[in-house]
Amino acid sequence: MSRSYKKVRPKKHYVFTVEDLMKLYEVSRNTLTNWRKEGLHPSDQSIPYVFNGSEVARFHEARSLATKATLRIGQFKCFSCKARVFPDPRSLNQRVSKHGNISIWGSCSECGGVLNKRVNATDCDKILRCADTNTSLMSLDEESGHDPVGIVNAGAYAKQILHKPNDRILHEWLTYAGRWDQKTVDAKLATIRGFEDLCHGKDFGKLTKEDVDGFREHLKARVNAGDGNGLSVSTVRHRASHLKSFLEWLIDQKGYQGLNRSLPGYTALPKKFDAKALQEQDRYIPSLDEALMMVEAMPHFSLKDRRDRAMVVVAFLGALRADTVTSLRIEHVKRTDKLVVQDAKTSRTKNGKSQRISFFPLPEIFAEVVCNWKGELISLGFSENDALFPAADMLCKRAGALRSAPVPPMASTHAIVQAFEVASKPIGERISPHAAKHCIGNLSLKVCRTPEELKAWSMNMGHDSEEVTLRYYKNLPADRVFEIFEKFDFEDEGDQTIRPSDKDLLLLLYEHKLDSGTPEFERAIRLKNERLFG
Repeated sequence: MSRSYKKVRPKKHYVFTVEDLMKLYEVSRNTLTNWRKEGLHPSDQSIPYVFNGSEVARFHEARSLATKATLRIGQFKCFSCKARVFPDPRSLNQRVSKHGNISIWGSCSECGGVLNKRVNATDCDKILRCADTNTSLMSLDEESGHDPVGIVNAGAYAKQILHKPNDRILHEWLTYAGRWDQKTVDAKLATIRGFEDLCHGKDFGKLTKEDVDGFREHLKARVNAGDGNGLSVSTVRHRASHLKSFLEWLIDQKGYQGLNRSLPGYTALPKKFDAKALQEQDRYIPSLDEALMMVEAMPHFSLKDRRDRAMVVVAFLGALRADTVTSLRIEHVKRTDKLVVQDAKTSRTKNGKSQRISFFPLPEIFAEVVCNWKGELISLGFSENDALFPAADMLCKRAGALRSAPVPPMASTHAIVQAFEVASKPIGERISPHAAKHCIGNLSLKVCRTPEELKAWSMNMGHDSEEVTLRYYKNLPADRVFEIFEKFDFEDEGDQTIRPSDKDLLLLLYEHKLDSGTPEFERAIRLKNERLFG
């Protein structure tokens, strides 16, 4: 088996122990020891060793480049794993051909494969002397004054020796961060590494409030920067929050309790960063008629076309997030019960939430498309625990050996994003998968007639209260707001016209400027319900 490790890509921000690398590369502890001798640098000299992800990648890249270099005296190239190693001298033996050519044979210290190297008489004597005295062959290389494994020939990689004083505490944090989803951990760790880089690799045990404030100012300066490296307000808020949560954890760790306990507070951003971004409100949300147009116009000639069409339909039918849609199983769609089962044990759901979602009241074609797709998969030999939306290369008749293991869901949302791009072309807008959830939220304004119906609609969308639906998923167009308030001036409330103060209160509610739980908010909700439901 080849051990080139080309498909193993350690994450550069992560910290790995010896056990982590043994599992990642499927190698023994002895192999890791050999790697360290050949130029893999641990983050520090404390035991047990930890290794920075960037250093691991550097070592293997340099190792790959070094295969073009000339072998050292005691170095052999394995026929199996292609690695350049210094084998155990006890495994070596000499062979001389009838033409007088000398070869040294042995076994690879990494994979146990066969090693063979033709040598001259002088080098043969040196190697056999090591074998007789059980001395490491690496001593021959050191005598020649060369760097181990020829890593020096790897150009820039040879000079990039990383010393990370914070890797050990970050490995402890990674253990703590196991409570979060992997994507969340990656995002938080990327922010922490960015902060570390801005502090020039400073030991986290010596952080000051000036360091944290400098990172905050750096984030603020990057908002809408014109150099092509600008960040959105939402991204800046998230990064500040990530650093704050890390600092709150850090100041309670042994050896870091002397840090200023006010450090997390220096990540706070100005109030303007809490305001909802204008681009969020201006995001195009399709109407139900436009959603129907999208579904009807989508191509459905090939299996992949029909899969993409069904993905778009399910996003509307269950008001589901893109990641949840792509991770559904066939068993999760129940035609007779008109249900989509969101099971956190087998699907990727937000906050690990499981629930049964009734089909939202959409035109019949929506239910027909997804149920026909489910039936088509069953006819191809797919089972109930296979992915509802398999990758394109898995869309084939399942028979014999192909039916031995369940078909896994797609690992990313790339396919559904592309499907929505195709679907939205007829309406002349570029629609994201999340727009389907907003469309269903807006639809409740037309469909729900009582507070009880509004509550049920919100719960079916996965929200604990209708206030969440109102705040995030009901994007009432500005012209519709003005139209409603023009009616307020002429509608009677008993014998009198709506009071100006009530009108202002309702306007603040629709602009999401009232805090939930306040008397003003409660009164505005009562006024809204009276106007909408009588």
